[in-house]
Amino acid sequence: MRPEAVIYTDGACIGSGGNSPGGYAAVILIEGEERLVVGRNPATTNTAMELMGAICALEALPPLIPAIIHTDSQYVILGATERLPWWRSRGWRIVKGGKLANKDLWQRLAALMHERPITWSWLKGHAGDIRNEQAHALAYTQARQAAAGDRRHHSQLGKC
Repeated sequence: MRPEAVIYTDGACIGSGGNSPGGYAAVILIEGEERLVVGRNPATTNTAMELMGAICALEALPPLIPAIIHTDSQYVILGATERLPWWRSRGWRIVKGGKLANKDLWQRLAALMHERPITWSWLKGHAGDIRNEQAHALAYTQARQAAAGDRRHHSQLGKC
């Protein structure tokens, strides 16, 4: 039987309104082994960082391995489980023809979702789940380091 990846993701920003320093993280567990994926961007949004956590986690997995993704982001959960087919069928536009925020990231996530079975699981943030807290702490550390100008794990938006 093929192993399954259990993933916890999070994104964080220092400030709000866009163009804020941000970070993302994923804690990946496969057969008892832990792998961490982190990154940061000096000018981004929290929603972009939430998406990058899931995207970079999936890109880090071996081919075809099934995954369970735990996130406290309703934005990611609802987008991945309900809205993607609707956006795709309408040319990646939202209600009344408006532009879809983070379109490039949603398209990238949609492509990754076709590569393997994925189960999406929402969990309440800051409610004591140790792996969710770990992902949050890692993402927030990345955001703080982006704010301080540390470019060691800097990624351009959309690159892991």
